[in-house]
Amino acid sequence: MELDIGKLTNEGEGLLRDFVQKMGLEGGLIATAEGLEMASFFTGNQEVDIIAADMASLLSSTHSVLTDSDKGKLSEMIITSDQGAVAIKDLGEDVVFGVLAPANYKMGGLVVALKKFVSELQAL
Repeated sequence: MELDIGKLTNEGEGLLRDFVQKMGLEGGLIATAEGLEMASFFTGNQEVDIIAADMASLLSSTHSVLTDSDKGKLSEMIITSDQGAVAIKDLGEDVVFGVLAPANYKMGGLVVALKKFVSELQAL
């Protein structure tokens, strides 16, 4: 996947805002594999730096599990709880994309939305 990191950093905030609002999500972010935020938009008062670091850590741990168990590359992961869901997608090039969804959000719709947003990022 080819991403223009400069454009992603410059245009990412607006793209995320539009995506989050259109999809009825609670927020989204794009971060480096080290957990440094590149772009974000959240509807609440979330600690963006902490969430970025946590998502990068989850991505790294999941990559290790998949590699160690010969299960290939990560497509996306969705973690559900009684309060909502977190979805994380590896954008390659040491970049992670993650969103927060409210409780009872349709997971199938979230997977489709993630893929659509990634294709928009690739078109930058």
